[in-house]
Amino acid sequence: MPHSHVSAPRTAAGERTTALARIVDVVLDPGAAFAEVRSRPTWGVAFLALVALRFGSVLAFYNPETTPAKLVSGVLFQLVTLFPLVIATSTLLWIVALSWRSRLTYASAWCVATHVTLAHSLLTVAIASVAGALLPESVDVQLRHPPFTNVGFLVDATNNPLLHTLAAELDLRSGYAAALAWLGVRSGSNASLWWRSAGTVLTCVEIIATLSMMSAR
Repeated sequence: MPHSHVSAPRTAAGERTTALARIVDVVLDPGAAFAEVRSRPTWGVAFLALVALRFGSVLAFYNPETTPAKLVSGVLFQLVTLFPLVIATSTLLWIVALSWRSRLTYASAWCVATHVTLAHSLLTVAIASVAGALLPESVDVQLRHPPFTNVGFLVDATNNPLLHTLAAELDLRSGYAAALAWLGVRSGSNASLWWRSAGTVLTCVEIIATLSMMSAR
């Protein structure tokens, strides 16, 4: 008599372990991180990690005077600013994916956008930390645009502000984020043609770059 297979339900601890593993894999093994993004588009743990990373990096780099009220308001500020960012990025990614017929669900787009933003922030903090350790104290290391990531310094911001903005925005971190997004879209959309995923990401990059140049006017 054949034995019937009964799958055990996932426990809450198992869900958290998978979410934590995805955070680690998005840096160490992006392919594995996004392998199940279509069937399991978890994002909550990554979003909390993103809030903690952004808030912690501000404390570490700028060393502001802190009180319990300021700490709470700082965390709330990160929540208020990051949530709309993830919404806008996810919506853009989803709409562009639809135009490329990549069949990316909105939940998968949200998951990909959250983890790519987290990876981008991790790389930013890492580069800024290394730059702060190597450069003299007289050099002001900006957390938003750390050195060694773009060629914006080669373009005069006064004479050509648009080109300067483009050179500052499309940097090493942007290329890294685009590569991660491509892996996420390819897995999340289950697209048989790789160029649909590539076209989706490249179109998003072009839109973001255009918006950045328009805001610099």
